[in-house]
Amino acid sequence: MSTTIATVKTIDYPALRADSRQAKIIQANLDGEPMSEMDLIKVKTPLGGSTQWSIDNNGNIETVDEIIGLLVGVGKRGVLWPSEDPTEQRPVLISTDLKVAYRTSDEIGSILPEALERFRIGDGVYDWAALSMSPQFGFGSARGGSGKRVKESRTLAILREGETWPILVSVGGGSLRNWLAFSKRLPCFQHEAVVGLKLMKAKSKGGQPYSQIVPRLVGTISEEQGEVAARIYSGPLERMFSAPPAGAVGAEHGGDDE
Repeated sequence: MSTTIATVKTIDYPALRADSRQAKIIQANLDGEPMSEMDLIKVKTPLGGSTQWSIDNNGNIETVDEIIGLLVGVGKRGVLWPSEDPTEQRPVLISTDLKVAYRTSDEIGSILPEALERFRIGDGVYDWAALSMSPQFGFGSARGGSGKRVKESRTLAILREGETWPILVSVGGGSLRNWLAFSKRLPCFQHEAVVGLKLMKAKSKGGQPYSQIVPRLVGTISEEQGEVAARIYSGPLERMFSAPPAGAVGAEHGGDDE
C-alpha cells in the first residue's frame, strides 16, 4: 500500500479575501432578511441518464459537463409523500435534519393513519430517525421491496468562481451513497473544499437509466478564506436549511417548501 500523501491544489477565491467586497454586497442585498432557498438557483439532476447539467438562470440556460465550485453549505432533507408517484401533491412530512419531521398535509393518501401515528412525538412533530428505519417506511418498504418509502437527499450549495450567490444542487437517492462516502473523506472542512460534480449514466435494478452524480475534489481554499466563506455563506445557509418548512404544524417559524 502506498504511503504517499496526495498534494491537494490550493485555489484562490479573490472574493473571499479578508477585505472582500463580496460580504458587503451580500449584506446590503439581504437588507436584514434571512437567506431563502426561493432566492437561489436550483439545479436538478437530469432525467434519463443525461451526462450534462442544465442551469436555468431566469430563462438563460447554461449547459455544462461539470459543476465546479466551493461547497459553502449542505442541507439535509427527508420527505414522506402520500403516494409513491407524487405529482402536485403536498408532502405529508418534511424533515430538515433527518431527526425530526414536521406534518405539512392532512392528505395522507395510501399511508395508514395508525402507522404514522406511532411516530408522532408532539403536535405536528414526528420522530423521523425512527420512522425512516421502520418496516413501514424504511428499507424494503418502497415499491418492489427495495429502497425506502421515505425519500432522503442532500442539497449542496455550490459557489462557482466569479459569482456572488451559490447555486443549489440536489443529490437524490441514486447518488446519495456516492456523495456521503466522498464528503466523509474530504481532507478539509466542507466550506474549504472546491468540488466538481460530473454525471454518469447508470441503471436502476429495474433497468431504467438515470444520471448519477460523480463528485471529485478539485482543490481547497486557504484557512483564511475558509473563515470568510463560513461567515458569509455557511452560517446563513445552515440556518436556512434547518428552518422548519412553511406551513408546518408545530413550527414556530417557516422555511421553504419541498
